[in-house]
Amino acid sequence: MRASRVAPDGGYGWIVVAGCALVNVFNQSLVSVFGLMFAEYLASLGEHAFGAALVMNVMNISLNFSGLITGPIIKQFNPRKAAVLGSLLTGSALTLCSYSTKLWQIVLSYSITFGFGLGLIQASTFVALNSYFRLRKGRAVGFALAGTGVGQILMPLLVQYLLSNYNFRDTTLIIGGLAFNGVVGACLLQPVEWHMKDSMTGEDRESQPLLAADKSTPQANGNSCAKPSCGWSKLAALMDFAILKQVSFLNLIVGLGLAYTASTSFSLFFPYFLQKSANLTMLEAANCMSVLSTTDLITRITVPAFVDKMEFSHRTTFLLAGIFLVVARSIMAEMRSLIPLMVTSAFYGIFRSITIVNQNLTVAEYCSERRIEKMLPNALGFNMVTKGILVLSLGQILGWFADFTGSYSLNLHAQNLLLVTTCVLWLCEMYCKDDDDDDN
Repeated sequence: MRASRVAPDGGYGWIVVAGCALVNVFNQSLVSVFGLMFAEYLASLGEHAFGAALVMNVMNISLNFSGLITGPIIKQFNPRKAAVLGSLLTGSALTLCSYSTKLWQIVLSYSITFGFGLGLIQASTFVALNSYFRLRKGRAVGFALAGTGVGQILMPLLVQYLLSNYNFRDTTLIIGGLAFNGVVGACLLQPVEWHMKDSMTGEDRESQPLLAADKSTPQANGNSCAKPSCGWSKLAALMDFAILKQVSFLNLIVGLGLAYTASTSFSLFFPYFLQKSANLTMLEAANCMSVLSTTDLITRITVPAFVDKMEFSHRTTFLLAGIFLVVARSIMAEMRSLIPLMVTSAFYGIFRSITIVNQNLTVAEYCSERRIEKMLPNALGFNMVTKGILVLSLGQILGWFADFTGSYSLNLHAQNLLLVTTCVLWLCEMYCKDDDDDDN
């Protein structure tokens, strides 16, 4: 046995969890209230479902394509600086958005600037959490994402109150000011090297956090280069392009991207569905959204601990939750009264929470299983880029489909097709893998 420095798997890590939760309360949760906050203002500008989809989808493109540089930024600097910058960008974007009078101005401020800020926040907070925890990783991520759940409960009610008493500009200014509070949480994300503890147990590599403090060699990352001065080789090593050669990884991120596109479209069109298809009032729609967010929050706090204890695969958990989401969304699309919609919203929140918590954990699990832990920041980045490409294409098609059919119920069913595709892709890979194992 020999002494070694390992991450605390707790300790100051719980302060980091609190910091990530605080960032999420005032930033990540704001995506869910876009339809509620912008619907009437966009309509006053002559923009309807297609324009709203354009703003939201470009935001997601900016968010996810930021993955091309968030990985290198985090590896070169640290998650805390990235999270601070992200919070500053989101607050500034909403402040600028309050003065927008044209669609292109909203796209520039909300879609591009706000989206890029969220991209920095998402990647940096997950990497910070991941560096502190080993066995309790699921619980840590669940508690951090509970901040988003708290925000999703409170923000719809707050936005509804503000819009009832103030105009769009004042409401957006107030929400933008709240977004700056994320800087406080980001400042708590201290580097894990400051809080490493001594271990005399000779822990093996598998028990180490995915982003341990030790430095890996280029060969460990799968990016050896015979000519160190080669510019392409340096870029390949920095970006970890080698992981894209693995078909299983591509299948993984495409499936996650399809599920993300369906979830994003649901967040955008759910308020439209409640108010225009189900004919609910704004207050009733806000109540449905808050019920959904409440069950989402409860699930984020409770289910990850159970999954960690039972040692379920994060990918399998995600897949099962996706199947239940298809069922819940299909039933919801046919509901037209408040109580049934609140009940189905509650069930939807449970399974949506499970997919959200396990999304990045599924990527981290993949990297851990293949001993490519140092590729995690860029693996998350490639996952984000894939989501951006799918949102750009399929997400905008869903917006056009809503305008073309005039039915938000059919739009919910169309979203289900994306989740079904994810299930088919992953189940086929699992089946082929089992066949290969039997042959061996």
